[in-house]
Amino acid sequence: MGDLGTRGGQRRLRPPCDLPEAVAVPDPGVNFNDWQRMDAGARAREVGGGQAVLVAAVLRARELLPDPRLRPTLDRAYSAARSLARLLRGVPTPDPPRADPPPRLRVRTLSRLLGVHSSFLRGKVRLFLADACRR
Repeated sequence: MGDLGTRGGQRRLRPPCDLPEAVAVPDPGVNFNDWQRMDAGARAREVGGGQAVLVAAVLRARELLPDPRLRPTLDRAYSAARSLARLLRGVPTPDPPRADPPPRLRVRTLSRLLGVHSSFLRGKVRLFLADACRR
């Protein structure tokens, strides 16, 4: 059962946002010294791999949290992740060879998943696109 919250003095039921299992998300952290040493192909692999992990995480969260009140939020997150994939496909990068998957974290709440999504966009994706625009 969800937590009770208040709205306008009335109590209402909030949807449960804890995931029944941990899901993998990309590590949004950026070590700027390491980033500067990476070539464009390695940066593309890091961002592209992270984006793929993020899409999978959102899809898994949609399966794990069937509450219809959460569906619009999860649908928007999925749409944003897919739009990012289309954007990244349009960025010219060297043909990256196969590599290890990007660093990952495991999260157990919807709020943490959405926080990682936001941090990933503001961090690695922003740096990657800024680098691509300078080339």
